[in-house]
Amino acid sequence: MKWTILIPLVSLLGCKEKEAERVPVYLNAGAPMAGVAEVAIDFPMGAPMGGYSNRCDYLGRNGAVDKRRSAYTKAWSSSAGIQTRSMAKALWLTNGDQDFVVIKADVIYGFDKMVRTVEDRLEEATGRTMDGRVVITSSHTHNAPGNYSDSYHFYLGGDRYNEEVFQRMTESLVEASLLAWTEMEPAAIGMGIAEDWDPDDLIYSDRRSENDTLQVWPEQEPGKKKDPRVWLMRVDTASGDPLGVIYNFGMHGTILGAGNPMVSTDATGHTEYALAERFDTPIMVAHWQGSGGDASPRGTDQNYARLETIGEYAADAIFDLWSATPTSDRPITIETVTQSIQEDLESIEVERDGGKLTYLSYDEDRVPDNILYNDDGTISTPLDEFNAEYGGAFCGYDEPLVDVGTLGIEVYPYDGCMQVELVSWLIAGVFGLPADSVPLPLPSSLQAMTTASAIGPLDILQPDGTVVTEQAYFGFFPGETTQMFTEQYTRRAEAELGLSQVFLTGYSQDHEGYLMIPEDWLVGGYEPNINIWGPLQGEHIMEGNLDMFRSHLMTARLEPQDPHDQFPDTAYEIRELPENAPEATPAAGTEPTALPEEMWLPVDTVPQFQPDPSLSRVQGLAQFMWIGGDPGVDTPEVELEWLDGDTWRTVTTAAGRSVSDTLPDIITFHTPDPLYPFDAPQDHIWWAAWQAVPHSGNRTALPLGTYRLHVYGQSYTGSSSTWPWDSTEYEAVSDAFEVTPAVITVHLDEASVSASIDAPTYGFRLIDMEGLSYGANPVRDASLTWTLSDGTTVTDDAEGTIEWTLSDGTIVSEVEPGQAVSVRTVFSTTAPEGAVRVEVTDPEGNTGGVDIP
Repeated sequence: MKWTILIPLVSLLGCKEKEAERVPVYLNAGAPMAGVAEVAIDFPMGAPMGGYSNRCDYLGRNGAVDKRRSAYTKAWSSSAGIQTRSMAKALWLTNGDQDFVVIKADVIYGFDKMVRTVEDRLEEATGRTMDGRVVITSSHTHNAPGNYSDSYHFYLGGDRYNEEVFQRMTESLVEASLLAWTEMEPAAIGMGIAEDWDPDDLIYSDRRSENDTLQVWPEQEPGKKKDPRVWLMRVDTASGDPLGVIYNFGMHGTILGAGNPMVSTDATGHTEYALAERFDTPIMVAHWQGSGGDASPRGTDQNYARLETIGEYAADAIFDLWSATPTSDRPITIETVTQSIQEDLESIEVERDGGKLTYLSYDEDRVPDNILYNDDGTISTPLDEFNAEYGGAFCGYDEPLVDVGTLGIEVYPYDGCMQVELVSWLIAGVFGLPADSVPLPLPSSLQAMTTASAIGPLDILQPDGTVVTEQAYFGFFPGETTQMFTEQYTRRAEAELGLSQVFLTGYSQDHEGYLMIPEDWLVGGYEPNINIWGPLQGEHIMEGNLDMFRSHLMTARLEPQDPHDQFPDTAYEIRELPENAPEATPAAGTEPTALPEEMWLPVDTVPQFQPDPSLSRVQGLAQFMWIGGDPGVDTPEVELEWLDGDTWRTVTTAAGRSVSDTLPDIITFHTPDPLYPFDAPQDHIWWAAWQAVPHSGNRTALPLGTYRLHVYGQSYTGSSSTWPWDSTEYEAVSDAFEVTPAVITVHLDEASVSASIDAPTYGFRLIDMEGLSYGANPVRDASLTWTLSDGTTVTDDAEGTIEWTLSDGTIVSEVEPGQAVSVRTVFSTTAPEGAVRVEVTDPEGNTGGVDIP
């Protein structure tokens, strides 16, 4: 009797539990809160820099400045110095109900395992549900360590995976995120959009000529195309003080080139430095990549200074957009979903013209029809030419990289495609892996992690100046999004879902190479060569992301991330930490007694142990050399200090940031002595250089005074066999030096006087937007002084009025301002009778002159 009563009761309880599981959870609106933070990413010096495959030994070893070999490289040239440090910049948004964390990292591309690892760490630390709510987006600099990704095919983009590099980078991203979490405060948020903001291609330009004649949308004329849009998110405190600004446009990070050995944030990072100085307090400024896949950086000047010019060209326009962008602290909802879209010949398909573009299943004996287009110009489907069991690489080239292992297709752009099976053998051979150890299909090629998020309602400034208050939708894509891809995404979101406020960020979460729409892929060129799954891969991922809007973000319900287990993540092998312990360096912090046997420097100068006692503005270079720690523990930070009375103080920028090697102001370089092998006893010689130029503003107006360089480093003290390594701090301080006025170079001819502030050949800083970092620069607001034979003087005021005092005491006035002509300032004037010398002086006291024969 008891059992007959008890069993139905248990069954009833079970039904109630199942019903409870099905009760929908609704999103709750709440007041926005935000936290921002930034930290330097912990990479060991010597780690290989990703982005250029010809840095690989097998393909040329570009970037190798000498024969050094690092403990952190396998088949790649080593990083050797720092132009600007790689940074992690975190934004944590919450409304009390849901969280959304975006971490921008100065690295080459995303890695999905890192996303899930950071999610787990943040959830453990905060107790918040973080599954699917973390985005890691990369700057795509080609000058930062790249062997943190265990995607086999991208070993060819950044060297063989290193578990220590992965863990150190992950730790930095977690640190930045948790700092943002602890700094959380009530916030006001808004967005702004500007179109055609770089009409003269001074910042970035279209680099893809193959699609110039392609017309995908009837109302759009063919021609050169770049994404003309910049959009930003403004994050203020609830009281209106700026906390952070995130802005998005597409631009490659490739100014410094494959031969560069210096870690650098490259073009995008320098837009951040310039924009940050438009504020009067330190705030978090972060660039998120847009349609950078087919956009090249531009700028003027050369080398490191060219990076600074890109920042200056961009900063005012972005700051103006920020200034015009409204914010609100009204309650908002937040929802984010992350899924791994499945990829293989059977899964990949794309909607087009009421039907579907598809591949056929792999058939080793299939002979394709080699027909790419129908008579009406639409794409012929199924695309039987892409007959690649595990995918194909290096498509789009006019000639295949090798003559064997191709798909065997004769029609362009398929004729250069290589079977991934052959690529796997190449990877194993180049990176020292056992034969047949690279699994097929490549595990990370079967999924592409992508994220969609909805936040709002937000006030959004439109390009025409109107403001709408709507939900903002964000798509984060795992690859190099191109202009046509971005346009197709926004067009489809509006046409199919009715969403007009949709914002794309590329280079996020994972990496699948270039993301293109099929029409663009099929015209060939460089960009199709890196993705694995052919012309349909990019838009297939796009459709998966749009489906996430439909399934998760367009209702008031909070949906499970992957309720039916349809989107499993890549399962990666468990890797061991390498056992390459650093060596103890008891001399760390002391001055070397001799130069290394071989020493390459990133600027054309003779190395010095200490700065000269006196350095002129612009023309002076303060050098300092010291023995540091092993690069496994030591990437020393160098700061500039000035003497205030009897106290040394850190020099800061106008926005309040420390002048250091995090910024473009100070460059550092590491030389092991001897250069190799890394596991033999070595001295680790570090060199730093600072050119006597302020961080921003008038580059010829550095305050005069006494300065020095101050080094903070780490020396290994432990006995562990794997990272993390025990270390102790050391410091080193350079000799003090005086900064004096710059010398102005003056030339005189019959009808004019020209003047310039000439930067040295080793100059690496931007001096003037109309000048040269390694040569002449205009003299701004200068005046001329003529010395007459009787000792009297005559002054020409460059503001417009020239006054000549003659020997009899009379004064003659005329309007004759100096004009910047090319890289000099030219005064159209002639010497007064009896003049024996002319002097040029600017308002900052820089001066120079020339005697008159």
